[in-house]
Amino acid sequence: MGNFHRRLVGSLVTTAVAGTAAAQGTAELEGVTVTAKGYEAPAAETPRSVTVLDAETIQRREARSVGDLLRGEPGLATAVDGSVGVDPVIRGLKRDQILVLVDGVRVNAMQPPARGSLASYVNVDLIERIEVVRGPGSVLYGAGAMGGVINIITKGGDFRDEPGTSGWTRLGVSSVDSGTRGAFGLTAADEKTALSLSAAHLNVDDYETGHGEALKDSGTSQASFHLQARRKLGDDHVISARLQRDRREEVWYLASRDDVEKAGRREPDGLNTHYSPYQTRDRYELAWQGDFAGAWAPRAEATVYRQRLERGNYDYNEERKTDFRKSDTEFVTDGARAQVELVPSASQVLLVGAEAWETRASPVSHIGLQPNYDPGDRRMELIDDAVIQSVGAFVQEEIRLGDVMVTAGARYDTVEGTADGRVNSQGGMKTDGLDSTDYNLSWSLGANWSLARAFRPYASLAEGYRSASLIERYLNYQQGGGYALLPDAQLDPERNLSLELGARGDAGPVSYQVAAYESRIRDYIGARIIDPNNNIKQMVNLDEARIRGFETSLDVRLGGGATAFLNGTWIQGENEDDRFDEPLYQMPAPEATLGVERRADTGWQGRAAVRAVDQQDRLADQFSNDSERETAGYATLDLSVGWRTAGDGLWKTSEWTLAVHNALDKGYREHINEMTAKRAEKDRVQDLWAPGRNIALTWYAEF
Repeated sequence: MGNFHRRLVGSLVTTAVAGTAAAQGTAELEGVTVTAKGYEAPAAETPRSVTVLDAETIQRREARSVGDLLRGEPGLATAVDGSVGVDPVIRGLKRDQILVLVDGVRVNAMQPPARGSLASYVNVDLIERIEVVRGPGSVLYGAGAMGGVINIITKGGDFRDEPGTSGWTRLGVSSVDSGTRGAFGLTAADEKTALSLSAAHLNVDDYETGHGEALKDSGTSQASFHLQARRKLGDDHVISARLQRDRREEVWYLASRDDVEKAGRREPDGLNTHYSPYQTRDRYELAWQGDFAGAWAPRAEATVYRQRLERGNYDYNEERKTDFRKSDTEFVTDGARAQVELVPSASQVLLVGAEAWETRASPVSHIGLQPNYDPGDRRMELIDDAVIQSVGAFVQEEIRLGDVMVTAGARYDTVEGTADGRVNSQGGMKTDGLDSTDYNLSWSLGANWSLARAFRPYASLAEGYRSASLIERYLNYQQGGGYALLPDAQLDPERNLSLELGARGDAGPVSYQVAAYESRIRDYIGARIIDPNNNIKQMVNLDEARIRGFETSLDVRLGGGATAFLNGTWIQGENEDDRFDEPLYQMPAPEATLGVERRADTGWQGRAAVRAVDQQDRLADQFSNDSERETAGYATLDLSVGWRTAGDGLWKTSEWTLAVHNALDKGYREHINEMTAKRAEKDRVQDLWAPGRNIALTWYAEF
């Protein structure tokens, strides 16, 4: 029954282009995505802009984080806040404004802002593929999917007809940070059972910038362990259990570094930096999937999980060589999700489901006071029993009307925030006005028109939302960007109404995708700098913000396995709140990436790419209190060459790759970071310049 279900759904989403595909030969269509529609479907048949990075692409890119992997892709940028805080930005929206999933489970609902929200979630070497869906995704994923969804899918094994084992390994070194990395995976399976184990380790020292100086405290280490067990119950049902642990140590948030000379502050004079000595993510999950016979060929899925993030939030003084503020916090999220996929007819797919999750925390800080600044001086309860609960239900239908595929969906969520108390600015506890509930309706309407293989236009109109996080509601505390953040428990949810028009096509050796969009965001949630002298931000709702942009990707197959490619992004944001009426804070600059790549099953492979980023001089002077800095334009060159063999003794495949990133040793910095001009001008505070020339050698093999 399961195979029949897949064939039926597959025929629905591909029939419209099959005829023209046969006429054009065997040129490969875009990859399959499970994120855009909630079930397997060709990315080319979604009325959204989608990026899929497969295992081969990830394997050949030298990256510390998911942000590194996605840099240069259309519509994507990066935000930088320290050693590993390289976060993806989707169409100008970042951190909690986009939803991050690991194997379909949300992870960033429990993260403080400006603290590397992707850095500790999963080791890059354990990632099988990444799917990025741009634009509102709240119909399927609820709170947080206002700007888009990033689904990180980790490596695992599958069933096999004959009992046996298989595996892979990866080793690597890098020059810019004296880095070493190693990872392996092993699967033992037969036709009924599959058991997978994988582990990875990363260790990097302080990296050298393009200006020839080492960026102090930019090193880190990470160890990861993943275990998955799957069991077939008959031919049509599978149960699975998953355990994941990812731990990073010595994560320094260098954007917070400041040389303090003002006596009487709540911190000692000297060079102070916020850092995390450890970050641990544990996840436990049980899941079931089943196909059923009968009318509408139902396929059902259900998942329950617990995810726990433990992290230390410390502040260090260089002169005293000691911490003067410590907070060890545990964020626990319990969740469940269920959905049923139905096929009422050969031209319809209906998806219905429900989801609930709860995040809770009660952080406590130990604060040093004058004159010794010993963290044992004072114990401060920052938040007393804070809880965010979300419950929602959704429905989505896809129907083919001739050559047009129409997708429509809706979802209703309640998001409730409660806390028994939170610390106020005077050090006492605020206990009133802390509870609030949001009632959110999300919807989407999209259409793909399979006019011809060379021209397949699409349109999408959708509205998504984000309720304020636990941190934004309740935490009055020093943040990783060097600011004290004043929370607001009564923040309204922000809502993104987005219109996207685009087209895809394949014409001979050429494949392309273009998209133009406009997003209007009501009640935009932002942290406004209200006191630059004392580094204080206030959480606020802006009446309205507008973001518009254009994206393009072009591939030209040159023959012999070689492809030339071009990715381009133009974006502009406006703060249309009457109090400001200026450019939107921290918007990426326009950029383009041009290159050529050769892939082959065996033999030599290579890649050369130039990434050019425009200057960003559209600044939010009023909102940021003149702290946002202009960023110069720059261009970088990346090169790589590799050699792959197959069937070589022990190894099914084996590949060596030599890569040179930032080959011209360019000194530059990304625009989106929390470092201010005031702090960066101080002699002992280093600006957040990007890594300089990096020579990396990696070996990957499967057995």
